[in-house]
Amino acid sequence: MSARLSLALVFAMALCAAGCEDAAPGAKPGDTKVRVQLNWFPEPEFGGLYEAKRRGLFETAGLDVEFLKGGPDVPAPQMVASGRVEFAIVSGPQLLTLRSQGGAITGVFSTFQKYPRGIAVHENSKYETLEQLWKSSATVMGQDGLAFMKWLNLKFGGQELAFVPYSGSLAPFISGKVDAMQCFATAEQVQLEIDGIPSRVFLVADTGYDPYVTVIAVNDSVLKENPEMVSSFVSALREGWRSYLDAPEKTNELLHELNPDMTPAVLKLSSSRLGRFVESDLTQRKSIGWMELRRWNTLASQLVELGELSEDDPEKAGTVFFNPPIRPDDTGTGR
Repeated sequence: MSARLSLALVFAMALCAAGCEDAAPGAKPGDTKVRVQLNWFPEPEFGGLYEAKRRGLFETAGLDVEFLKGGPDVPAPQMVASGRVEFAIVSGPQLLTLRSQGGAITGVFSTFQKYPRGIAVHENSKYETLEQLWKSSATVMGQDGLAFMKWLNLKFGGQELAFVPYSGSLAPFISGKVDAMQCFATAEQVQLEIDGIPSRVFLVADTGYDPYVTVIAVNDSVLKENPEMVSSFVSALREGWRSYLDAPEKTNELLHELNPDMTPAVLKLSSSRLGRFVESDLTQRKSIGWMELRRWNTLASQLVELGELSEDDPEKAGTVFFNPPIRPDDTGTGR
């Protein structure tokens, strides 16, 4: 049985002044206070957000936006679902799972159009494909219980693989203690290149598991009560991402100040790699951050197949995303 998402819940884009109206100290009269909970520390995958703030795009839209730093122990999805923040960064699987459990969040922007998660091997590795690696007895540094790992196990087997925990350190891979490791193509592989360690990355997306990630999710009450604010936020973010992809230098300086562990060299290389994951044929036709029902339905079916969701969960999730209008005369779409 194919899991399909219900479109029973549709948010009207009626203009409304309700919502988060508390102005922050120093904000201009009429500015709407908006909090965005990040799921990690400041880095290029949030470049469009920081670009929009640095250039005053949110301020021009009447928004006083505050970014809350994330980390490994920050429950960003739960924070937006509970209404503690207006927006948060979540993954597609997190959003589907939370909504199926009654969580009141909706995706309104997906930063990555192609899943940047992958498995890295050394440049001179004998493994030429991900399938070949996964059917071997190699040692992989990664979190075996993650959905994408379950997908690879389902698709390729993986019974002979040995897994060691991924702590965030690249040392076991660099030293050769492990044959492969999980990574983001815009993060760990970049650091390896900067460190002079040639590597290759097999992208999980190329195997058919390609969820939306780094999704901007909004609390449902905020979307329902103040859709104009949500549209203004997303419009500013779209412009911020376009600007950052074209010229990231100034915002990279800011990201380095906020996160000194991200060196200028890493920031420069990482931001130069983002385009192939952030842009697509769809974003060229629509706008950066645009989402399709087809992709969400595919993900729902895959999560059911992996046992991450029950067969009833996709229907329980209801409407998981909404594309705010590109122009004022549009109505937006959940399809």
